[in-house]
Amino acid sequence: MRLTAAAVAAALALAAPAAAQSLKVTGLDGSVKSLTAADVAGLPRAKAKLTENGKRRLYEGAILSHVLRMGGLPMGQRLHGDPLRAYLVIAGADGFEAVYALVEVDPDTHADTVILADRVDGGPLPAKQAPWRVVSSGDRKGWRAVYAVSSIEARSASGAATGMDHAGH
Repeated sequence: MRLTAAAVAAALALAAPAAAQSLKVTGLDGSVKSLTAADVAGLPRAKAKLTENGKRRLYEGAILSHVLRMGGLPMGQRLHGDPLRAYLVIAGADGFEAVYALVEVDPDTHADTVILADRVDGGPLPAKQAPWRVVSSGDRKGWRAVYAVSSIEARSASGAATGMDHAGH
């Protein structure tokens, strides 16, 4: 079967949004899990406010700790010992990256709400920010609010793994 250039272009155009709607989550052990938009949409949601250009915006989306748990990262009661040294490198499709401490995005240990937003002010994200934008309710400026999020990679701060927490447990 021969495909015309128009048919190939149409197929690629349809495939591009599907590829853009997946999120690569890399765990501390190097394992990679690809989450679909449907995976993320089914997770518990929250809202977070962020001031941009002097205007307060209300973002809504999946709670990031639930996204990370689905990606295999320790959250909640499992977040103790060595994982306390972990941090996340969150990357956007444009190559911009921001860093969050793993403990910073866990609502069991940190008061801020951190979400993987897919909506802003009651509507969908602008095309440049879609499909997801990371928003933290504790950030006073949007400088870490990566948009067009494509990957989240967990890394561990340098130091010998001891398997112990501060209390020596």
